[in-house]
Amino acid sequence: MSDPINDVTTSDQPFNRLTKLAAQMTELLDAPENADVKAIVFLNDSEGGGIQLSGYDDQIEAMAELFVHMKAVFNSMGKDLEFIPVPESPEGLST
Repeated sequence: MSDPINDVTTSDQPFNRLTKLAAQMTELLDAPENADVKAIVFLNDSEGGGIQLSGYDDQIEAMAELFVHMKAVFNSMGKDLEFIPVPESPEGLST
């Protein structure tokens, strides 16, 4: 059985049905008039998922903006969403 969290592949090119479809969905953003538009497309099916980033130079920037957006979505539903670092991780260790 595959592990959707740990069996992750990263590529600059689409490599399966979902990533190909996500890339097709963002093709319109390649037009010069859309140069300022950034997008994250998530697709899931019964086998797993795929993500396509468009307009981002840095994947970390994309994920940070995603977290900010998710927090706003939760807020709009009257819920709180907090991100807490894992203490044992390098990012969570205090210096």
